[in-house]
Amino acid sequence: MSTVELAVRKVKKMSARQARELLGWLAARQANGTSLKKSGRPAGRKSRARRSMHKLKAWQDSIRFTTDWQPPRMPHAHTL
Repeated sequence: MSTVELAVRKVKKMSARQARELLGWLAARQANGTSLKKSGRPAGRKSRARRSMHKLKAWQDSIRFTTDWQPPRMPHAHTL
């Protein structure tokens, strides 16, 4: 069941007074310029991923050139 369907079920069970209060609350939010959340994603997901990538790159930069180790290479075909 979708979020909209759940919301409709809840609104149908409201009393007239509760419905008026809800409409007043929505009108006040829209008047203040605060809109309802439109995306289905959590707000912090993208920034969290960006922050962790930034930390990883900072760590890589901090250890770069700190050792003379070279990754192992495949031997040339003519030396086998």
